[in-house]
Amino acid sequence: MRILITILTFSLLTAFHNRQEKTILNFASEQTDFEILQSFKAGYFVNSIENHELHDKKYEIAIKAKKSHSNKNSYDKTVYTRIQMWQFDFGTTEKRIQATDSLLNCFPNDCAKIKRQIDQGLKITPSIWIIEDKTIYIARTACEQVDDKWTEFKGEFADSFADNSTEIIVTECGKLTWTTKEKIKNAP
Repeated sequence: MRILITILTFSLLTAFHNRQEKTILNFASEQTDFEILQSFKAGYFVNSIENHELHDKKYEIAIKAKKSHSNKNSYDKTVYTRIQMWQFDFGTTEKRIQATDSLLNCFPNDCAKIKRQIDQGLKITPSIWIIEDKTIYIARTACEQVDDKWTEFKGEFADSFADNSTEIIVTECGKLTWTTKEKIKNAP
């Protein structure tokens, strides 16, 4: 009887965990190499989505790596990777499509017009944009904060929020690429 109760309890806990809402807030709390920042400056990075007010819900959060690093863009100064994240939930697929069209017509940072599935050079900071049926997930960092943690983070972010048919945009310092979850997972 105890074994049966234990199995049922485990099954219920597993079912509850699997039904947990898929949000960047839950995702951020699971990042063990990072700590959650209480406040951050959002700036205008997501204005092309936010200003049209097509979304029903918006979440935003920032995290900071617990360990420092340096790279060529940080001029060999020690920095901590900081990542800002946003999630926009839309009531309908049509509203999400309108928001995506707005984004493609005025992509940050310089309000550049980009075309679907065409890679291009662009003045931009590193980011990942996951475009789902009714949700857009975004994460970004700064060029001087890119390191192995950012590469790992992109893989985990895509793994958590994308499926195999999801549109994904990845930007690096000066380059925009359309990609897939599989390509991110297999990146060196």
